[in-house]
Amino acid sequence: MDGITKWAAALCFAAVGCTAFQILAPKKGLGNIFRLITAAFFLCCLASPLLSVKSIEDINFDNLPRAVSADDIQHKVKQQIKSQVNTALELTARQTLSEHNIELGKIEANIDIDEDSRIYINGVVLYLDKQNRSLSLTAEQLMEERLGVEVTVIILE
Repeated sequence: MDGITKWAAALCFAAVGCTAFQILAPKKGLGNIFRLITAAFFLCCLASPLLSVKSIEDINFDNLPRAVSADDIQHKVKQQIKSQVNTALELTARQTLSEHNIELGKIEANIDIDEDSRIYINGVVLYLDKQNRSLSLTAEQLMEERLGVEVTVIILE
């Protein structure tokens, strides 16, 4: 980023300098040539970062990814959606259960996504620590009420 800032500053100085020289140059005769030279100089200043770009021959094309199919992209998008839904469910579950002093170990959701990108949550599994064994029925009822889906509670030993 520092290189870009320096280049932009140098470009501004070159623009001011070229403009000053063009104003001072005569209108006819050698003035036209001088304006052409200052314009060329400014274009060289503008293009100077391109001189430091590595040659395209240095790129190793074997390491570039192969063509990606639409099915691969759709599968990846579905995975990301499921991950986001799981994260949102976990946040909701932790918040709901913490209000009743129940600590959630982890949560798993059975999520399906159809062709129209509709998300269906078919069931949720809550994993609670053995300290919360007595509150497992309460946790199950709270989450079924909150999420509107069947909830199963498993006690971790």
